[in-house]
Amino acid sequence: MIRRRNLGADFCKGPCLVLALLVSALPAVAMATSSGAQIAPGSRAAPCTVSAGEPARTLSGVVADAQGARVADATVTAECGTFTRQDQTASDGAFSLELPAGTYEVRVERSGFDTFYQQIIVAPDRDAELSVALTVAHITDAVTVSASSGVVTRSRTATKTNTPLIETPQSISVITREQIEAQNTKTMEAVVRYTAGVRAEMYGPDNRGDWFTLRGGSEGSTLLDGLRLPLSGWYGNVRNEPYAFEQVEVLRGPSSVLYGQNGPGGVVNLVSKKPQAVARRDISVQLGNHAHKQLALDFTGPLNANGSLLYRLVAVGKDSGTQVNYADEERQFVAPSLTWRPSATTFVNLYGQYQRDESNNTVGFFPWEGTLLPASNGRIPDDTFIGEPDWDTYGGDRTRLGYQFDHQLNDTWSIRHNLRYDDVSGHLRGMYANYWEGFLDDGRAVNRTWYATRTDTRITNADVLTEGKLTLGRTRHTVLLGVDGLWSRDVNPTVGGDATPLDLYAPVYGTFPLPELEFDSGDPTRTRQIGMTVQDQIKFDERWVLVAGLRYDSADVDVEDSPAAGADNSAWTHRVGAVYLAAGGWAPYASYSTSFEVFTGSDFYGVPFKPKRGEQWEGGVKWSPLGERLVFTAAAYTLDEKNRPTTDPDNPLNQVQQGEVTVNGAELEATARLPAWDLVGNYTYADAKITASSEPDDPYLNKRLHSIPEHSASLWAVHKFSLRGIRGLNAGLGVRYVGESWDGTDVLATPSTTLVDAMFSFDHGPWRYAVNASNLFDKLYIATCIDRGDCWYGNRRRVAVTAGFRY
Repeated sequence: MIRRRNLGADFCKGPCLVLALLVSALPAVAMATSSGAQIAPGSRAAPCTVSAGEPARTLSGVVADAQGARVADATVTAECGTFTRQDQTASDGAFSLELPAGTYEVRVERSGFDTFYQQIIVAPDRDAELSVALTVAHITDAVTVSASSGVVTRSRTATKTNTPLIETPQSISVITREQIEAQNTKTMEAVVRYTAGVRAEMYGPDNRGDWFTLRGGSEGSTLLDGLRLPLSGWYGNVRNEPYAFEQVEVLRGPSSVLYGQNGPGGVVNLVSKKPQAVARRDISVQLGNHAHKQLALDFTGPLNANGSLLYRLVAVGKDSGTQVNYADEERQFVAPSLTWRPSATTFVNLYGQYQRDESNNTVGFFPWEGTLLPASNGRIPDDTFIGEPDWDTYGGDRTRLGYQFDHQLNDTWSIRHNLRYDDVSGHLRGMYANYWEGFLDDGRAVNRTWYATRTDTRITNADVLTEGKLTLGRTRHTVLLGVDGLWSRDVNPTVGGDATPLDLYAPVYGTFPLPELEFDSGDPTRTRQIGMTVQDQIKFDERWVLVAGLRYDSADVDVEDSPAAGADNSAWTHRVGAVYLAAGGWAPYASYSTSFEVFTGSDFYGVPFKPKRGEQWEGGVKWSPLGERLVFTAAAYTLDEKNRPTTDPDNPLNQVQQGEVTVNGAELEATARLPAWDLVGNYTYADAKITASSEPDDPYLNKRLHSIPEHSASLWAVHKFSLRGIRGLNAGLGVRYVGESWDGTDVLATPSTTLVDAMFSFDHGPWRYAVNASNLFDKLYIATCIDRGDCWYGNRRRVAVTAGFRY
């Protein structure tokens, strides 16, 4: 059984107090210079003009803070009446706007700084320049941080450069911190469930991993700040904590040209919380059903008077039950980081992380009968625990260290370097129902199989990127040259055997003499991968954007004591795409991309997996009629994937690779940030089938992939309002529709389901109070059924009440 801990004693005693006392205000300074005639900073009085018939000129410049440190992700807006142009600063603080001759009001906004205003004249015969130094927002005893006024318009995930999403010839979604907080999501599966092209929570409450797939069942890859996360076999995972991330970016389609080994469905990039220049301290306490208790804190701010040293400390302690009896969960998470800006052109971020998870298993592997199909004794209770409470365990420890370095060499070139080391130790002991046998003669009990594994994974990721901004004639180029490497060692010894039967309707535990575990060496698997990338983003006539990239990967997989099982693979991958920036915010695009993936580890019998290859054609249109407040994306694609792993029908602990998968799909997604409403909606169509096989009698050939619905859709809406003079009220409602899916042989269908989520929050000064409910009406449903004979219940209702204090 799991021992309860005092959450407050597990973390944040002295360190939190010391860091909180180190917060200090930065001096306030504002200044601006420009090559054109202008009105003093802060002035907004003179009338504006737009000479629509004149050729466009370039307004460019740099945004920095009072100490000269470049400010990234600041929003720069030039407007006159209904005419608006907008850009967001890159990592070096640079921005660029194309404007007809005229007089404009320029507005610069960045969280933590006062809004900067200035009027500027753009002459018809020359470009204009503007340098901005932002004033740090006044720090009072209570600082309330609110959501940004618009949707995210730029990202590094799709190109590894700070690129507007509308200029990216590939489908991408950005899930903001505000959305994660509003939905109170506790797993990465829940974070992405309102995202187009994603099949989330496909195995219900299974806590052995984050079960989501992209574009027709491809598992894709998960990145952390652009570097690949550890790949641990046999469920030695430590699941990612959503509270640790500023935002989550979902890039759909093959992305190996940037990130090397990746599944063709796409990548999910987790963007960490980083130190901020403005002091902020958030503390929240949360209680919920299933005896859920959580304490979280997020402290950030400067450590010295000039703001060159910044810190951040994020920590979470959780102790909770689940919808399955005896399957309690505990988590301790702490992530300190330190940013040093020795000059306006240099940025260094050091970070660490420690996480420990401990739980019992929530999986059941229940048979078709008693779940989706009728059984003589009725439906199997969805809270039935299939293992032995005093023996069952799942969890692990993860230690992470790394740094990020960014230096602006000159006005044209910059260099970035990232390095991260992860050490993961995991363990699992559990049981599952022998679903292939069904019920015993009494119609109540099933046989069980026990299994156990230990995982030891060490992985080092590093990259060096050089970025250049060049102008050649009528074209502007953003050139990226990069090299990256991955080194990992993965050990996964596994044992198992037969256990005693269990009555699923009235379980009696303790009848099984618990085995003594004798693990073998586990045949350590070592993976070494080196990749080189070149990419050019070409913009010409301010209408056309061409993106072309080429990459070479070399990957070696060695299995200790099994030389014949090793592999030596290399591959070229590429991407080419084009976007046309039309009037009215329209941007049609088309692209072609490929992927390559070598799996770390081997199958159940010690044989390394073959590399998985994919290619995709994609076309679509992006539309942003209201600038940063509304973005709509429509995409259609065809994706082919070879050597996809699937569960071995003869051994549920093994995976086999066979055949080719073809997915034809379409996605619609809309995101809006309006004065009184936040909206996220999507629709996904996916026709995913196995279209070729090495086995002529393959029962899966020309059949739909298991667990992938043809149709799915969702809508999340938050209304911000006041009532009888009370401000800061927010009410949210979400609807998720998951269509009918099949078992992999087109024999058994899992019915469609519609789920409702809801939230209500009240912001009052530094305080925030919230109530969240997932699956509001506590609907009992089946998440998926697989042809091998098992079904999985879906997630039941979760309710949480949160009280947070920000100062």
